[in-house]
Amino acid sequence: MKVILDADVMADFYRDNRTGIFRVAFELFKRLSNSKEIELYYSHLSLFNLDTTTEELNLFFHQNSIQIKGSNERLKRKFLPFRKEKLFKKIYEKLGIFNYKNNYKEEVFRFSQIFHSFYYPINKKINSYSNLKKIVTVHDLIPILFPNLHFTSSLIENVIKSVENDGYVICVSENTKRDLLTYAPHIKPDRVFVSLLAASPEIFYVCKDKSAFEVIQKKYKLPEKYFLCLGTLEPRKNVDHIIRSFLKMVKENEVYDLSLVLVGSMGWDYDKIFKEYENAHEFKDKIIITGRVPDEELASLYSNAHSFYYMSLYEGFGLPPLEAMQCGLATVTSNTSSLPEVVGDSGIMLDPTDETALIQTMKELYYDEELRKSYANKGLERSKNFSWEKCVKEHIEIYKRIVNS
Repeated sequence: MKVILDADVMADFYRDNRTGIFRVAFELFKRLSNSKEIELYYSHLSLFNLDTTTEELNLFFHQNSIQIKGSNERLKRKFLPFRKEKLFKKIYEKLGIFNYKNNYKEEVFRFSQIFHSFYYPINKKINSYSNLKKIVTVHDLIPILFPNLHFTSSLIENVIKSVENDGYVICVSENTKRDLLTYAPHIKPDRVFVSLLAASPEIFYVCKDKSAFEVIQKKYKLPEKYFLCLGTLEPRKNVDHIIRSFLKMVKENEVYDLSLVLVGSMGWDYDKIFKEYENAHEFKDKIIITGRVPDEELASLYSNAHSFYYMSLYEGFGLPPLEAMQCGLATVTSNTSSLPEVVGDSGIMLDPTDETALIQTMKELYYDEELRKSYANKGLERSKNFSWEKCVKEHIEIYKRIVNS
């Protein structure tokens, strides 16, 4: 089987914004490239006409031991008159001429059987090849279902439109599949598959290296005991609810040896979060905001936390709770959307709007060490049900079914 993977998400995020979507694509690229059952290629056509070449991607893949060949070359045009002038920029854009151009390896496109995009809509150029079975991965429909929790829905709308009548979809959870089929009833259910994600074992593991934690502790000024919350700081993650509940718990119970650590980059409309932080007054020093942290620090940061809190209002999958469980951390999540598929009965699940329940749970985990250890052990055991090897095996089986359909 010859398979082309859309590498645009890799090209757009590999430099400095390695989001959860990037991590998923990276793990699948890496492990699919090791499979002997498929001949793997990548395309980089650049949906948004960004300034990344296939030469850069080839170097990135080589540095990360990803064995994959390109199906096109994306190179900077050597000469484009007045390319920096505003007027000419607009003219070139209307004509579909950009700083970078694609040279296609037609034999790869014409003799491959599968084209799979892990995030973006199917490129219009791909639709001209009738031999290619087109697949898109749908992570969630949050921008469409909850426009008040997201800044744009156009991308996911275009993803679904690009499936058309002859396309296929891989969803990252059963919940996302249900959402998709409800929103887009024209898509046939037998063309929609589910493959659950995983947490990278090289990044997320039980780490009790004291010296490593001491370095991180000093860097972020962490106390010995802290609750952990990780995710992009934006309305959907419901972080302001966690802050309010934490502050009430420590005030009501006069807890002075505990902090709340918030890890993640700032997303859109994060004002509510910082308003809660500013309102903390004398307890403000109990809330530590680290920003995004490097991958190599995450295992230690997770493993040395007291417990983990993820009260997101809605998720397509929800990687952070799985990462926390894989690091041996007692985990508290919302009982909504796909999170029950991830956590099951191995974590504590609550209504994400129930402040009383969250305060009580924080209190119980803080005072009951046996309860905390019990959930830590159960979560660690459940995390073994998820692996990238399993995910890749499922993807290959899906490819086979589609090719043979």
